[in-house]
This record gives sequence, structure tokens and C-alpha cells, in this order.
Amino acid sequence: FASEEALKLLSNNPHWNGDDTFRTSPTLFARLYYIHAWDEYSMELVIYSFCENKSETCYHELLESLLAHVTKQNITLNPSTILIDLEQCMINVINDVFPQTLVKGCRFRYTQNIWKTVKKYNLVTLSKQENVRREIANIIALPLILPNGINNCMENTIDELCNYDSKLEKSTDYVIKNYIEDGRFPLAMWNHFDTIGERPRTNNHL
Repeated sequence: FASEEALKLLSNNPHWNGDDTFRTSPTLFARLYYIHAWDEYSMELVIYSFCENKSETCYHELLESLLAHVTKQNITLNPSTILIDLEQCMINVINDVFPQTLVKGCRFRYTQNIWKTVKKYNLVTLSKQENVRREIANIIALPLILPNGINNCMENTIDELCNYDSKLEKSTDYVIKNYIEDGRFPLAMWNHFDTIGERPRTNNHL
């Protein structure tokens, strides 16, 4: 669901945010997916879509239907960035439908994933130690630093944490596997240094 005016707003703004929710979705559908446009001053809700599930097929149908509709309206969509919650199915679909668009991951979700790892490996008590807390904060801050400085920062953090307690190696292994050294999520996706001042870094603006 989107008005012609809303679609023109989407066309005129290079930065989009996409997210979904199940809490306000009708019973017949699994998710309500919505797309916002960032217009420099505020986040504007542009599109509502009811989704049967969170599959790649469903998301593909959503974006292809959107493109087909705007084409009939003589509206062009060419976003520079689309920020989402690091959902792999949607990442794949955006890369296919909008190959020129840079997918950005929500920094809040990145932070949440780091903290989930701390809890998963029963490191909460250790994380309250001042030097450990500082290094975890450094990991959380990685999306905000220059990309070419990330490896050095991470190496220093690993040295500090693992010298303090080898149990902390599990958390650093998670970061390396998913975000560093050919990780699951490319650096350009989760690092926001290049868009500081241009767009919000989280979906908390929605």
C-alpha cells in the first residue's frame, strides 16, 4: 500500500530503511513489512506490505511488484542505500533487484548480536569488569571507525580480552566469523563510517 505521492517521495530520496513486524500484522499474514525514506530531516513511512512469510520468494515478489507498479506510474526507484536488520533473505533479494544499491545493516541489531553472544557464552559477569567492558564497547564501536583501522582495533581487543580470560575468546571468534576476515556480513554492510551525517544508522528511527 502506497500513494503516488509517497512513491514519488521514495523516488526522490536515496536512503531507505526496511523493517518488519508481526505484532500489527493481520491474522492471515505472518509479517507487516514497511519501507521508509530518509529525507534529511525525518524518516517518512512510504510503503506498507503484508507478507505471508519471511522467505526470499516472498520478499522478491514484494520488490518486483513495487518496481512493476512504479514503472506504470513513470516513477524511477534507484536507492543508494537500504538499511535493514541483517536478514539474509532480504539482503539477497535487494542485491538481486537493486544491484547498484548498498545494503546497510542496522547498528542496533549489530550491537544486539554482540550482547547476545556475551550472554550465550555466560560472559555477563566477566563483562562487568572494567577492562573487559571497555573492550566490548570497542567491538560495539567498530561500525563507526575507518574501515582500514578495523583489523588493527580488533587485534588489540582480542589480545586484551584473551589475555584477561580465555573464555572471552568465544565472543571474539563470533565477531571474526561474522564481521571480520571474509565474515558472513561484508564490512561495507555493517560499517557506517561512510554514511555518518548522511543517514541514520539504525532502524530505531522508524
